[in-house]
Amino acid sequence: MGDDFYGTFIRKIFRENNIDDSLLRTSKTQKTGISLSFTNEKDRSFLTFRGTNERINIDTVDVEKVNDASHIHVTGYAGSANHDSYLRFLRRIKEETQATVSFDLGWDSTGEWKREIYQLFPYIDVLFMNETEARHYGRKDDAREAALDFAAYCRLAVIKMGKQGSIAVKGKDIYEAAAYTVETIDTTGAGDSFNAGFLYGFLKGKSPEDSLRCGNGCGALSVTALGGNTGFPTESRLMEFIQTYKERRMAK
Repeated sequence: MGDDFYGTFIRKIFRENNIDDSLLRTSKTQKTGISLSFTNEKDRSFLTFRGTNERINIDTVDVEKVNDASHIHVTGYAGSANHDSYLRFLRRIKEETQATVSFDLGWDSTGEWKREIYQLFPYIDVLFMNETEARHYGRKDDAREAALDFAAYCRLAVIKMGKQGSIAVKGKDIYEAAAYTVETIDTTGAGDSFNAGFLYGFLKGKSPEDSLRCGNGCGALSVTALGGNTGFPTESRLMEFIQTYKERRMAK
C-alpha cells in the first residue's frame, strides 16, 4: 500500500481488529489502490485504480514468513497470466507448511475458463466458486455436477448460489444450507463475506452444514448495509443472527 491516507486507514483497521500487519508493505512512491463501487437495484460496476497492487503477484509472497499460519486463503488467479506461478506457490505451501489452504478462483475476465485449474485442486482444502463460475470452469450446465467433479480432486468444493443458498461437496457427499432472507441494500463484498464465514466454521471444526450456515449468515448480513464490509458481523452478532433466524422459522 502507499504511504498515504488510504494506506494509513487500512493499517488502522487491521490493528483495531487485532490482525497482524507485520507483512503489510508500504511504498513511498506509489499510491494505495482503491475501487469505487456503483450499485443500483439491478447491477453493480467498479472503477478501480490499482496503484500499489500493480507491484503484487503471487511470486512475491515469502512462504517462510507464513510458516506459522494455520490457514492460508488465496485469491487473484488470472488464468494463463499467472497459472504456473499459482501452481508453484500452492505446491510450496503444501510441501513447506502445515497450513490448510482455501482458494477463491473468482470471475475469469479473460474468458479462458482455463481447464488447467484442475492441476491446482490437489493442493486445495476448500475451493470457493459462485454458481456461474462453477458452470463455466466445470463445463457443466448444473453447478452441482461441476462441484461433484471438482470434489474428486480437492478436499472440499463450496459453491455460492445466491438466493438458493450454498452447497459443499466432499467426495460424493453433498451438503446444503438455505439462504437467509434479508433486505438487500448492497451486494458488494457478499462473496468474500461468505468465504470468511465459511472459513470461520471450517477452522472451528464445524460440520460442512454449519460452516455453510456461517457463510450464508455473513453473506446475508453483509448485504444489509452500503459498502463492502460495513455490514460484516462480529462473531457474537453472527451467532445471534443464525439462532434468531432458526427460532423464527421454528415458530411458524
